[in-house]
Amino acid sequence: MPNHDSQFRTITRASAIFLILLGATVLVGWLSDIAFLKSVLPGQISMKANTAIGFLCGGLALSLLLRSDSLAFSRFRYPAAFTSLITLLIGLVTLAEYLFRRDLKIDQMFFTDSTQLIYPGRITYTTAFNFCAAGVALLLLSRGAKALKVAQLLAASVGLNALLAVIRYLYGVPLLYGSSQYASMGLATGIGFLVLSMSVLAHSPRQGFMAVLATTRPAGWLARKLLAAAVIFPFALGLIAIHASALIGDMRVMVAGLVIAQILLFAGLIWISASRLDRSELEEEVAKEALAASERMLQQAQKMEAIGLLAGGVAHDFNNLLNVILGYSELLLSDPDISEMQRSKIEKIRKAGDTASGLTRQLLAFGRKQVLQPKALDLNQIISNPDGFLHRLVKDEISFSMSLYPGLMAILADPVQVEQILLNIVINACDSMLNGGKLRIETENVVVEQPLAPELGVTPGPFVRLTITDTGTGMDDETRAHIFEPFYTTKAASKGSGLGLATVYGIVKQTGGYIEVDSKVGRGTSFQVYLPATRLASSRELPRPSLAQSNGAATILVVEDSEPLRDLIFETLETMGYTALLAQDGHQAIRICTQFSGTIDLLLTDVMMPKMKGPEVMRRVKHIRPDIGVLFMSGYTNDVTLRHGISNADVSFIQKPFSSTELTHKLREALARAQDRSTLRQRLGVEMERRAASLRAENS
Repeated sequence: MPNHDSQFRTITRASAIFLILLGATVLVGWLSDIAFLKSVLPGQISMKANTAIGFLCGGLALSLLLRSDSLAFSRFRYPAAFTSLITLLIGLVTLAEYLFRRDLKIDQMFFTDSTQLIYPGRITYTTAFNFCAAGVALLLLSRGAKALKVAQLLAASVGLNALLAVIRYLYGVPLLYGSSQYASMGLATGIGFLVLSMSVLAHSPRQGFMAVLATTRPAGWLARKLLAAAVIFPFALGLIAIHASALIGDMRVMVAGLVIAQILLFAGLIWISASRLDRSELEEEVAKEALAASERMLQQAQKMEAIGLLAGGVAHDFNNLLNVILGYSELLLSDPDISEMQRSKIEKIRKAGDTASGLTRQLLAFGRKQVLQPKALDLNQIISNPDGFLHRLVKDEISFSMSLYPGLMAILADPVQVEQILLNIVINACDSMLNGGKLRIETENVVVEQPLAPELGVTPGPFVRLTITDTGTGMDDETRAHIFEPFYTTKAASKGSGLGLATVYGIVKQTGGYIEVDSKVGRGTSFQVYLPATRLASSRELPRPSLAQSNGAATILVVEDSEPLRDLIFETLETMGYTALLAQDGHQAIRICTQFSGTIDLLLTDVMMPKMKGPEVMRRVKHIRPDIGVLFMSGYTNDVTLRHGISNADVSFIQKPFSSTELTHKLREALARAQDRSTLRQRLGVEMERRAASLRAENS
């Protein structure tokens, strides 16, 4: 779209230069007494010296006003006002001579003109009036919005007077440009005033009466076209009529021709204007639809985020309760004195707890509250693994095919969560094809460019696109709008929890990817999952640290704000043979570390606690006891420090709810790491002491 402000400014700047050159040229003619320079246009009357001075000052004023619009050049306003005042005074003094019929000889101040008998050299009264109006307009240009409107009205009157004079010369009508008693306004003078008028009007295009011309809306375009047509077409038709009158004797033919020409011209202009307005309205409708779609996407994203926060918070609190239920169930089951009937009932309690634990994990995945352990993975290998779960999920009546890109980049993701994505989408696809169908999985490398990335909510760069397509029943628009919401399902109550696709959505978003779905009723469904790619080579599982050195004889500081869970962990650790020190918050843990005289081997702390978060507890405790190991536990966390800690293998992590077996393994792993670091630190200390002793011996 063109910058109309810049175009109008260019008009003003060019007009100012034209006026300066016009005035300077005429003054040079008077100084050198060169006739063609005085008249500017061959065969026309001479422009008076005062008229030339007026144009010169007007051009200088416009040029200075353009510069003074910038704060750095505001000092130019005073010279601009001075030159504008000279233009005004030239007109006022001349009008005073006409009004009072006195010869003030203002027009003889610099140059003598012997060609005029009455008041030699005097400029015409219409010229004097134009200089008065133009001078006032120039003074008002930078005086505010109301003054600007007055300036534009004065400039328009100057332009109208000038237009009448120009038309007189071209049409041969003397009454339009002056009086037979006094000197007439010359053609060059009329053109000069026309340029001066246009430059004042174009100075501030976004304000006053000129705003309608400068606007980028259809009204501005229409006004610019119609105004130009209203001036140019009648003017041109009049010229044609005058010059054709000598050739055409019957005036009725000429009038009829003019009427037909004007009808054709203005009908064409109206049609073009209507087309432009129609196109503009269409573009506006498209823009409104795009805005409405963006608003719907934003509302959907906000709704999903709010549901995710709620789901994650509920799951986190529920995990603490589940941990107590499952933990005490395990303790009871380990008691050899309970009866088989009691054992069967406790097994059912534990089984129900495990089922509830799986649901909370899905809620955490949807709410993006899980702790990720991303690795460089080969997605093709996960999909095509003959021992994997995909082939077992697909029923015999479903035709299963794959198209895996051979040069597929590795993805940076958590392997367990990638399997969850595949599992949930494939299960939904199979459930939608009860009578058989086709299931196809495709992979390929794609690049999300900068313009598209914000729309998808991802970082620009390389991605791996996973496409899973089925020929099932498909979905309508209403169903497709809600499929990623938790507990939304079209299946029977006993067939699904409504968390499958919600889990997929949360995992993809937390991984830094994007998911979209295309589905039509009766035509099947296609899911496209974009996962961030990496240049790293796909990795295998790293060997776990040696656990043989941990024998259960260790002291563990437990920091947990939930009292039932804290008591359960205490009983579990005592059963394992560990010594447990309990703290309900970070401040109490720090006091224990300071006051306890023995060795504390491991810090077992929750991540999300009211008074002090787990990572802060770790930093303060390690400041007191540098060799202590750390094991974090949580239902979820968004703590960046913890994520970095896990990825750097400085700390261990266990997800709630956990079993006593999982806790035992994680405790041994964390203690082994701490012992390895302590042993390495001791070796470094011994080596440094040995080198220091060697240096002392050499110096002595």
